[in-house]
Amino acid sequence: MKKILLVVLALTIISCGQKKSAQDYFNKGAQLIEKGEIDKSIEYYQQGLKLEPRSAVGHNLLGMAYRSKFNQTGDSEWKKKEIASFETALEINPDYMNALVNLGATYYYSGEKKEAVRYFKHALEVYPKHPEADQIKKMITEAEE
Repeated sequence: MKKILLVVLALTIISCGQKKSAQDYFNKGAQLIEKGEIDKSIEYYQQGLKLEPRSAVGHNLLGMAYRSKFNQTGDSEWKKKEIASFETALEINPDYMNALVNLGATYYYSGEKKEAVRYFKHALEVYPKHPEADQIKKMITEAEE
């Protein structure tokens, strides 16, 4: 009986050690993006989000992957998914600086500069010492002229 319990315990420990976390999927997705494997990265981010659907970080990363896919293909469906992912990240965490800047940049570079302003302003409220604060301020000024 003791041997059976030890085997069950060992198998439980081994299987727990092999289970991937959402962060594992996000990390792998980031590695794949770096290699230019956009489609695979999207799959990994989606897998991570299945495990942790309320991850603002995961939705932001997925939005960045969709941005890469849009830049690669020019297909506007990817742009829609990009925006939706950033918006979901902000629904989860309205002060998530990365998603604020990313959504602002998406609108800004899509020609919707006035829409970008509210995200940029909020980002600077959340993180006034953002490393790109001067550039963001210039973009706000340009959009408001």
